[in-house]
Amino acid sequence: MQNNNYFGVGIMPKKTKFNRFFEYRSIKNIYHEFRGLCFLYDWLDTNKIYESNREKYKVVPCGNNPIKAVLFGPMVIGGVLSLITFISVLSLPFYGEGETFQWWIPIITFSWNLLFLNLLPILARYIPDRVMYLDRQNHTVGFTFDIPGCEQRDDLGNCCFKWEEIVCRLTSKMGAPGVMNYFPEISHIDQDKYPKTIVTGSVVELSTNPVHCYLLWECYVRFMDLSKPLPDVPVYEQHRHLDPITAEFDKKNNRPSDFWVDFSIEQQIEIRDEILEDAFPYDWLKGRDQEEVIKPWLHWKAEPERIEQLTWKYKIKRLLIQLFIGFP
Repeated sequence: MQNNNYFGVGIMPKKTKFNRFFEYRSIKNIYHEFRGLCFLYDWLDTNKIYESNREKYKVVPCGNNPIKAVLFGPMVIGGVLSLITFISVLSLPFYGEGETFQWWIPIITFSWNLLFLNLLPILARYIPDRVMYLDRQNHTVGFTFDIPGCEQRDDLGNCCFKWEEIVCRLTSKMGAPGVMNYFPEISHIDQDKYPKTIVTGSVVELSTNPVHCYLLWECYVRFMDLSKPLPDVPVYEQHRHLDPITAEFDKKNNRPSDFWVDFSIEQQIEIRDEILEDAFPYDWLKGRDQEEVIKPWLHWKAEPERIEQLTWKYKIKRLLIQLFIGFP
């Protein structure tokens, strides 16, 4: 049995001390309004069931399905064809008498890219991502892939375990000479019996500071805490009313409706960085438990004029990428 050591290598407790949470999300995502030449763009959301039920599910990425690598093949082919087209256009001044431009080259190039551009959403739809997901309502943790020995199934028919059986170990690995890197390793408490449940949390790559690990784990622990409403952060703005505990809390506190809607991504990132700056000097071992910001409207004010705009430059860039690479 490993020791519950919050700062060494071991199991991290299911509690929150820093209590500063922030997950940014573009609520007025104007970029999704412009699909360009990809008519099935909305189909690219392979995790739609989790995205549409954020009040219930929180996804923990486990790495992409290896089969998805084949989807990059057509993009590479499209890029090579575009390069050939570009070279053909540049060579026009050097054409000899009687030589004509080979129009079949750009025709094949653009036809290929446009065809794959609209096939990609369909193909991606049937190659699901490998994810672990936290189920707040049922207090379980599910997996979209097979876990040998797992017998319990959730509402989606996937293997799942009780939240009480899931732990996070703060692991470390030596990187550059004399430099230690830290990673949060989430899994079933019995790793020997269920080794396939081991998932490395997504933090800053090769993080030499364990703060990112603490913040990520507290985020998951807080999400699964049914004694409290969902954290008041942008990622839950459009789903708060669907969680009974959160809806009751918001009504009691007269929370402004759609509070985060007028915050631009840039402003949200500034708030996240502000919180991150406070996290580094915080004493995670002996520091006093901080109070959570439950009324963000008393701390931050939206600046609607900073909301991102759908400019013609963005549209042209998006169309060129679609035409020359076949990427949505």
